[in-house]
Amino acid sequence: GGRHINASGRPIEFGEISMGADKFDPAQPQLLQQLKQKLGLPQNATIVTMKGFTGGMNEGVWYAKCPGREDLVLKLVRCKRIAANVLTEAENFAKLQQDFPGLIQDPMMAFPVKVLSCNDRAGQKKHDLIVMKKVRGQRFAEWIGRKWYSNPSEKHQVYQKFEECGAWLADFHASYGNSQHGDFQPSNVFYDEDLNTFCFIDIGGMCIPTTETDVEHFVRSLALLSENYGHEFAVEGRTYFERGYQRAAAGMR
Repeated sequence: GGRHINASGRPIEFGEISMGADKFDPAQPQLLQQLKQKLGLPQNATIVTMKGFTGGMNEGVWYAKCPGREDLVLKLVRCKRIAANVLTEAENFAKLQQDFPGLIQDPMMAFPVKVLSCNDRAGQKKHDLIVMKKVRGQRFAEWIGRKWYSNPSEKHQVYQKFEECGAWLADFHASYGNSQHGDFQPSNVFYDEDLNTFCFIDIGGMCIPTTETDVEHFVRSLALLSENYGHEFAVEGRTYFERGYQRAAAGMR
């Protein structure tokens, strides 16, 4: 791809943490202390639960907040494979950074900085904790809703962004050997209006085979959203998104 990727990225650090209980609860002082130590956070850092949409596969999401530093996102995920041949999210991240070293410092991708195994009192691994820097902007799904309902004349701006989002997806595919994101839909894309940039989140399923391509999955998500936004939204949204994707893909061949 033609994107400039800065070279400051460091590979994921893998470690472990003892929950001191059978449940992961950062409000518990012993666990909070360990998290601060493992994540290099000062004593005045706080860890708060994320409200609202946390993603279907997650077992919980928290923010590590610290004055004067960027927030971290802590995502608790399962550590058991759903099938013998399907990697867990943590295993997949380890593989992805080997296969695609450029992912580590790609500003378009929310790639983890740390992955911690969470063990219970008996030392049995119960979860993986994926730690990432917080992404700028807001979920594309929320941005769409705000624009769509705040001003009917801004509908075209929404379609324009679908076209741009399609182009960014084509760029992602071109950069990583046509690897698929695996769950590409507006809740897994962040849009930063100030910088006019997109960032793809929840990339732990990247390269894991699915029945749909990213383009098909995104188009299907628009059809689901059209229950709220109306039929035109799905039809026009699809047209713009696919056009953006195809033009960008053609330009990169």
